[in-house]
Amino acid sequence: MEKALKMGKVSATGSFHLFVGVATSTIIMAVGTIILARLLSRAEYGLYSVALIPSLMINLFRDWGVNSAIAKYIAHSRVTKKEEDIRDIIAAGLIFEIATGLALSLLSLFLAGFIASTVFHDPESASLISIVSITIFSGSLLTASQYSFIGFERMEFNSITIICQAVVKSVLSPLLVLLLGYGALGAVLGYTFSFLLASITGLTMLYFLLF
Repeated sequence: MEKALKMGKVSATGSFHLFVGVATSTIIMAVGTIILARLLSRAEYGLYSVALIPSLMINLFRDWGVNSAIAKYIAHSRVTKKEEDIRDIIAAGLIFEIATGLALSLLSLFLAGFIASTVFHDPESASLISIVSITIFSGSLLTASQYSFIGFERMEFNSITIICQAVVKSVLSPLLVLLLGYGALGAVLGYTFSFLLASITGLTMLYFLLF
């Protein structure tokens, strides 16, 4: 009975932390999106939206269930008192995510010109698509760290990465557009840097606090 109560308490606390993170990041992203939409012209915002599509589509082929396996086997190792296996599980998951994320990022980078000119009939978007390709790799690292946090039942770390990404995107993109006049390029750079910083934050917490 005591064990069940403890598990329920941990689960409820984790769910609350995750809810706070998701709700906070959603509000921040909504405000940032509204500000960005007001700063960009229709053509620039359309160009920004188009640049995100290829990476979002390619991301669908990135996760082969490895992240879910990371969370599952970390949790299983903790329950069965085999903590010595956790390092190997995390390392194997990260190696797979690095390999697939890097391969798909390079694929997106290689196809950027073809997609821009053939699919969207807008050669100007090729450079933006190339920049956003980085998010496939950084996103794979971010997701691996987030699922590791789930396995450790440390949802507050998960929330930190989500909020970090939302804050960076919502602040940096409008600043680059407003202060430097980068237009769609500024929006894309803000979006890309938000993934980079969130993935670095997640991996740093994973290594120093859990790994």
